[in-house]
Amino acid sequence: MGCRMSDQFDQIFSSSWPFVVLITMVVVLIVLLRIWTRPRKLPYFARERLVTKTELRFFRSLRKAVQGEWEIFAMVRIADLLRVEKNAKNKRAWINKILAKHIDFVICDRNSLKPLLCIELDDSSHERPDRIERDKFVNEAFESADLPLIRVPVSDEYSPSELRNVIRELL
Repeated sequence: MGCRMSDQFDQIFSSSWPFVVLITMVVVLIVLLRIWTRPRKLPYFARERLVTKTELRFFRSLRKAVQGEWEIFAMVRIADLLRVEKNAKNKRAWINKILAKHIDFVICDRNSLKPLLCIELDDSSHERPDRIERDKFVNEAFESADLPLIRVPVSDEYSPSELRNVIRELL
C-alpha cells in the first residue's frame, strides 16, 4: 500500500508539475508587482534645526531681551506676515515675490499673536548683489505694510538690554 501511494503521488506530480510551476510564477509575479508599484516615500526629510547656530545665539539673547513680555517666532514666511491688497494689479506676481521668503524673527503680542516687529539677522551673505536687491525689496514691503523691520548685524554676542531698548523704542 505504501508503494501505491508513492506511485500515485509521482503520477499526480508528473502530470501537474507545469501547473505548479505556473502557480509559483504567478505568485512571484504578484509579489514583485506589489513591490514595484508600492507607493514611493516622498523625497522629504526633517531639518536638523529651524535656525542656524548664529541665529540660535541671537535668539537666546532676544529671549532674554523680551523677558516674556512678547512672543518670539523664528523663520516666519513673509507671506504669513504680509497680505497683498485685494485689488492690486498683478496680484499673483506680488504674492509670488513674498511666498518663498522668510524673516528670521518676529516679535508678537503675547495675547493676540499680532506681529509687532520683525528682525533680520544680517551676515556677510547680505553683501551679495542678489541679497542687497532682496533686502531692499523686503524693506520696502514691510515699510508699505507699516510693520517695523530692523536689521541686526551678526555678532559674536548681543546685549539683551540693548536689544530690549531698540524693541521698546520701535513699539
